[in-house]
Amino acid sequence: MRALMALAAITAIAGCVAAVPIDRPSDYTAPSKLRSCRVDLPQGWKDELSRNKSEAGPHEQVTIVGANEDAGTTLVRTTRNRTTELVLRDSKKRQQVMAVQDDAQLFGVEFDGRWVTFSTTPSPSDRTTTTYAWDSRNDGAPVRIGDSGAVVHNGKAAWSDAKGVHLYDLVKKKDRIVGQGKEPAFLGDTVMWLQDGKFRAEVALPEPLRNAKPDSVASDGRTVVWTQADALHGWREGWTEPRELAGIKNPPKAEGIVFPRVSGDFVSWQSESSYVTDIRSRATAHTTEGAYWLEVHGGALTQQGSRVAATAPLSALSPLKSC
Repeated sequence: MRALMALAAITAIAGCVAAVPIDRPSDYTAPSKLRSCRVDLPQGWKDELSRNKSEAGPHEQVTIVGANEDAGTTLVRTTRNRTTELVLRDSKKRQQVMAVQDDAQLFGVEFDGRWVTFSTTPSPSDRTTTTYAWDSRNDGAPVRIGDSGAVVHNGKAAWSDAKGVHLYDLVKKKDRIVGQGKEPAFLGDTVMWLQDGKFRAEVALPEPLRNAKPDSVASDGRTVVWTQADALHGWREGWTEPRELAGIKNPPKAEGIVFPRVSGDFVSWQSESSYVTDIRSRATAHTTEGAYWLEVHGGALTQQGSRVAATAPLSALSPLKSC
């Protein structure tokens, strides 16, 4: 097993904290740390991924970083010849969103089916962040909206910085501060965020979320998931209380649960390698063979590995069976 190239870089920027994704070798994997229900990755999932697979050249890296609700439109980040390009593509067209040169980084891509938000930094050593929004219905240039990574939902973007939590209407181009805190996420059209280890919002929170103690949070607008100590929790409307979805055995100084993402009935997350949890059964698949990474984006399960990138529609995936 190869060692990690680097842990997540956490850099204070204008009073906020920006998390840059962990950089690992493309063939890196690690033993499972699960203490909750573990199942093998279904063969049907592997078959679906193999139907839409792209192979990169020897000096090229291709990563699928976004998808719309039915996975028919994807956002692809490609690096070759010291140029990193973000492209939106479907069966009919290919639109370049932005390209950066040399050591510049392009990351934090989010997509609500129309609007794309993403961030750039000049280099790995200079993590000064600029965040942009781009309207896929128009062939215009991306527009700078802030200096901290954003989430996007139904034409609204949200981010946090030294001024507070921003809610930005991308159509009207209007920005307002809705509170103080970090890590905003959408629940329906309401933005919520973390403050002093609790969820906060402009409006009254659902009762089951009021006593949660989240470390980090993600949402697809319907389901909220969060890390809490060495466990992954979730809640959606209709549940009387939050549920523990997965847990890990986490020795001191080891990596906890990081980068949760939720879409529909699936949550992807990382802890030295990648995991996918089915909210319905609370079963988790851990990727061990082929040394690749799985992540949910919109309506797609995406695969990243050594010179390989693939997608599978979430609607085509069978549920993970409970233990």
